[in-house]
Amino acid sequence: MKVSVVIPCFNHWHYLRDAVDSVLNQTLRDVEIIVVDDGSTQPASDSLLEFLRSSKVILLQKDNEGPSAARNHGIKNAHGELILTLDADDKIDPSYLEKAEKLFQDQSDLGIVYCDAAYFGSRNGKWELPPYNFPDILLDNFIFSAAVFRKADWQSVGGYNPNMIHGWEDHDFWLSIIELKRAVIRIPQTLFYYRQESDSRTKKFNAKQKMEMFEQLAKNHRNLYVENLDFIMHRFAEYRQLLEDDTPEMELKRELQNLRDRIRQMESSGFWKLRNKWQKVKRALKVSAKHTPKESH
Repeated sequence: MKVSVVIPCFNHWHYLRDAVDSVLNQTLRDVEIIVVDDGSTQPASDSLLEFLRSSKVILLQKDNEGPSAARNHGIKNAHGELILTLDADDKIDPSYLEKAEKLFQDQSDLGIVYCDAAYFGSRNGKWELPPYNFPDILLDNFIFSAAVFRKADWQSVGGYNPNMIHGWEDHDFWLSIIELKRAVIRIPQTLFYYRQESDSRTKKFNAKQKMEMFEQLAKNHRNLYVENLDFIMHRFAEYRQLLEDDTPEMELKRELQNLRDRIRQMESSGFWKLRNKWQKVKRALKVSAKHTPKESH
């Protein structure tokens, strides 16, 4: 089964080569790469364009309309039976597509294949995701955007929905495929690498936008949410109780979360980046970490 990898790109040209290289290095040979320039305001370098041409990457250009429209445009022009959408700043393991394709060959009702994942960039380490479970996915998305699915299913559900204006378009799309009664499989290996940066789009969500997107999910998938209303109300009651509980365990969890947030803020700050550069310079010059005072004259 041919796999088409669709990579939307809005100004992330400096990361794109890493993403494309990770696809070129796949052990599955029948792979097509489509890069969609989503109305970038900064041009790609000549050397990058030459690399894309020499690697037989298809480069499509369109006006900026956001990730949903860019993915849909790329998939519409894709020739593969299977699709993976990869953000321009992320990477995949060389064996990911081969392992996913085999699962689709073996299981006709399979709709989504994803895997374990890890962070890289300003944050490193395993991305701890709960296992896929329905109906829990109605309240929280456990499946990142770089999962593999059938182009036929994309056509059946009408593609990514552009009314998810603030984000969560992948969550909405997975629910659409789940509505087709498709199975979901998670490969228990780290095969996807998600870049963490301080200016990530999802980090800029505010509470109002999150509420708007949850309401839009419920509207887009009304039957799913109505059929599982008892579960949703029960889970909301549990969340409310947890927020109201003031046990030592809850207080400790809140303190730990505050510490994690502070650490992430520090690591993404300009000061911390300067500090990392200085550490590299010291190692290169073999400068002692201790300050040596100047001799007095």
